[in-house]
Amino acid sequence: MATFDIVVSIASVVLAGVTIAYMAYLARVSGRDRPHDPERLRRFIANAPYHLLKGEKNNGCR
Repeated sequence: MATFDIVVSIASVVLAGVTIAYMAYLARVSGRDRPHDPERLRRFIANAPYHLLKGEKNNGCR
């Protein structure tokens, strides 16, 4: 029974490693892992609702 327990333990560690590697791959190819993207920053600045911060338009939103 001890051999079976060792095999199950090794298999679970390998499965966890494969899962972590796959999740890292998905994060990399999805494009969400790019915090320093200049184009993304430019779009954020261009579309930011600065008027809400200044209080110029207060439609009940806080």
